Amino acid sequence: MNKNKPNNEDSNKKTNDTTKEIAKIRIDFSLKREVFFVVVGAILGAVTFGISESLFQILLGLPYYIVWITFGHVVGVVSPISASIVAGIFIHTITSISIGIVIGIFLYKTGILNISKISNGVVYGLFAGSVVFVVFFLPVQYFVLSQQITNTMVEIDPSMTEFDARQELENNFTIIILGSIIMHLIFGVTVGFFSSVLSIRFGTKYRCSQCDISFSRIDSYRKHKELVHGIKPIQLTRILILGGGFAGIEVLNRLQKAFQDDVRVDITLVSRDNFFLFTPMLPEVSSGSIETRHIVTPIRTFCKRARFIEANVESIDLKNKRVIISHKIGKELEPIYQRDHVLDYDYLIIALGGETNFFGNMEIEKHSFTMKTVRDAMLLRDHVINMLEQADVEHEDEVLKKRLMTFVVVGGGFSGVETVGELNDFIRESIRDYYHNLEDNNARIILINSGDRLLPEVPDELAEFTLNKLRENRIEVMLNTRVSGASPSSVVLNDGSTISSHTLIWAGGIKPDPLVAKINDCEHDQKSGKVVSNDYLNLKGWNKVFAIGDCAYITDPNTDRPCPPTAQHAIRQASVVTNNIISDIQYTMSSSIATRSLDRQIEKFDYQTKGIMALIGKRNGVGVVFGYKVHGVLAWWLWRMYYLGNLPTMEKRFRVLIDWMIDILFKRDVTRLRVISEGGSFLSKESTHAENH
Repeated sequence: MNKNKPNNEDSNKKTNDTTKEIAKIRIDFSLKREVFFVVVGAILGAVTFGISESLFQILLGLPYYIVWITFGHVVGVVSPISASIVAGIFIHTITSISIGIVIGIFLYKTGILNISKISNGVVYGLFAGSVVFVVFFLPVQYFVLSQQITNTMVEIDPSMTEFDARQELENNFTIIILGSIIMHLIFGVTVGFFSSVLSIRFGTKYRCSQCDISFSRIDSYRKHKELVHGIKPIQLTRILILGGGFAGIEVLNRLQKAFQDDVRVDITLVSRDNFFLFTPMLPEVSSGSIETRHIVTPIRTFCKRARFIEANVESIDLKNKRVIISHKIGKELEPIYQRDHVLDYDYLIIALGGETNFFGNMEIEKHSFTMKTVRDAMLLRDHVINMLEQADVEHEDEVLKKRLMTFVVVGGGFSGVETVGELNDFIRESIRDYYHNLEDNNARIILINSGDRLLPEVPDELAEFTLNKLRENRIEVMLNTRVSGASPSSVVLNDGSTISSHTLIWAGGIKPDPLVAKINDCEHDQKSGKVVSNDYLNLKGWNKVFAIGDCAYITDPNTDRPCPPTAQHAIRQASVVTNNIISDIQYTMSSSIATRSLDRQIEKFDYQTKGIMALIGKRNGVGVVFGYKVHGVLAWWLWRMYYLGNLPTMEKRFRVLIDWMIDILFKRDVTRLRVISEGGSFLSKESTHAENH
């Protein structure tokens, strides 16, 4: 007896330690989420219970719907029979949901059994089904249902007396009880199984405080603690992602999914912003059609199995597999000093994106607005409203008033065309609704393009449609024209003429992040300055370093031209890179040479675009979708549905959808937020430019 006592104490101590461990690390899994998962399981359990209950009634020689009619009678729905059946099913479902809520709260509050393992979920489901049978079903059956079932049987079969019905129930009592036990166990298993599956898929919750990464399974977390933070730590395979745009986030999501429970792999993402920006909707932010926060998502939302670091990338050392990053201490615009950190890697993904290309013209860079970041959109919106406010009070100087109401956009690509379309609608509608001292006919919106047509990526007829629609909307389009200079009050064209305006918006192209040009020991494209990636998206000469997105020069094998800087191409490139990294790691980590495949399953980048679309104003657009040309309202609708579906979270989709509905139902909002100023105290253009570098 005494020998067993220490073992029991050790067992109890181990159980208590496990409970404390779960309680300690369970920091990012909410009560609301756990209850929701269990409720979903309970609804599915109600379905399996209902099917098995109906089959059981048939087995007893009774109509399959008798139990549903009985439930309907309990809540007072007596006739017609169809209404009783519907009411009975409804009550059954509501009861199951209520049970699910109770089970979910109990699970969360007690931590008695973790359901991130399916086996645990099934065990808990069996336990929950048994408890529901004893605590809920037996009392309800004895005090409520038995007499009601008797009455229902007599109602369905008038030839049967109440005594006969009661006698039949008594004769089948054992079978009824056994059947009910089985059905409640089926209900419990369904609840437990689906709750477990949802928890594993969406309920990551075991966070390592030392690494700041999460695991969806408790056993994976414990294995991580043992192998990474134990007495003899293993050497991790380190994957480093630079950039939090479309390419970087897509790589992150795919790697996390592949290595969710592989504790030998370490994933880190570095970005200078702590959010992912959905750039296709940026012009709508500048016009106020969409709220700013609705197209940005915190990168930490995506980082479950990976670490995130908000920092600037200072240098990349390919030979030593090392990246130096920095962050500022103190105020962002007035830091006390800068701290540098070193990150080593085994695999590196360079997805740093690009920035606005002014082609070396410092005048244009100094005096123009851009459309690349959230700050750009907010700054432009405030400036446009400011111009309208100033013009509204100017009655004496008509020349000044005209200059204030002139807006110039440079660039005939997607960014320029979409920006000028949104800007035109915003200005003219705002003048009509709010600025009664102004005439929208006096507003001058100009689009300047150096080429002989707009939107070079689309067919000629769609480019012509775009040109005609913009001009119909009173936008002046100047083709074969370049901007050679700018001042605070004018735009200088290549023929020497000037346009008097306080607003120049530059959408004339992008160039790679300046850091990319400083990367040594790799090939750069002479014209663009981008690093050159091969067919497998590796930097040439570096088979574990990849470059994708706007910072990489990647040749499209279908056209032999550089891939366009679109989100669609960046996402596809990220998919190829991820597949190649996964294949290489799995090959390297194989237990022995004999178990390795003969070749690494690496993939070439070969992608044919599914389509391309652009908005050209309110409820108007152009596009090519799967080879079909579309324009007008249909193109506008397809654009919205496609990009709405590609927003990263359900929350953002819902918020943007609401924004669009508000934009249809109500007037534009011309609130000017002075927190973003053009030359002064907070988030000035100069400081923003410095920070981006």
